[in-house]
Amino acid sequence: MMFTLRQLEFYIALAETLQVSKAASRCHVSQSSMTVALRNLEEALNAQLFLRQPKGIQLTVAGERFLAHARTIISNSHIALEDLHRQPETTAGKVRIGIAQTLSAYLLPEMLSDIDNRFPLLEIDYFEATAPELLTALRQRQVDFCLLLTSNIEHDGDLEVETIIRSLRQLWIAPGHALLSQSVIRLRDIEKLPFLMLETDQYPAVITEVWRRDGYQPNIHFRSNSFESRTQPRRARQRDHHFKRPGLPPPGRSNGQRIIRRAIEDCITYMDVGVVTCAGQPLSSQAQRLRDFLRSLIVRREGKNAIM
Repeated sequence: MMFTLRQLEFYIALAETLQVSKAASRCHVSQSSMTVALRNLEEALNAQLFLRQPKGIQLTVAGERFLAHARTIISNSHIALEDLHRQPETTAGKVRIGIAQTLSAYLLPEMLSDIDNRFPLLEIDYFEATAPELLTALRQRQVDFCLLLTSNIEHDGDLEVETIIRSLRQLWIAPGHALLSQSVIRLRDIEKLPFLMLETDQYPAVITEVWRRDGYQPNIHFRSNSFESRTQPRRARQRDHHFKRPGLPPPGRSNGQRIIRRAIEDCITYMDVGVVTCAGQPLSSQAQRLRDFLRSLIVRREGKNAIM
């Protein structure tokens, strides 16, 4: 039996919400339909993709691996449809996007060309700042929507938060490091080793809390902002893109050298990337079109990187 695209969409929703009820609600189906579809998917793959826990579900190792492929398949199906009807949009006007510092350096530069080609008549302002500053700007209607690490912010009642991708947090290790000789890495293996802490987007508070929750404390030897933090509005168009800050390395590499990513066995946490808007404040048609296009670009990029 072969799996279907719909089953893959259900599985991606489950992986991102970690609850069958929420996944069913997102996909506009009943919980029983969701459960049957997921069971049929596992039977088609002859693999267990997730485990039921008291407070939700947890993906298995096979489930994490298959999630990357599922996202790629869904993304490629969207790309195929888009390719048949690809043409620049005539949408005009102005859209203001707030974007987290990490995403501005790591995600946005790879998408600018696609954005400009799709929306040649649309004026887009990118406002890069910390998450608290961006949420303040959003509430004051200085930006239309924000692209944020939604796992690192409070989901307040006046906000609508849509998670686009969910990635397993992993330890980045240099080639040849002694930890790579271990089949399993746990927090206690890392605790006494020198640890580099990324300073942007609430990472210190989030990561430190994860360690403290399990009774450990990271041995931080160096703190780094891997790119400049600029809080003024920036307009980026095809003819005048300016991203000269060092930025984060491309996935899996640093200064041309391979970076090894390994899961931490007793520390399964996720980093979510998504769109944040103000509840009860509908987006303009221009902002909706741009948001939907950004969503497809981010999913496509995540699918490619996850299986590299």
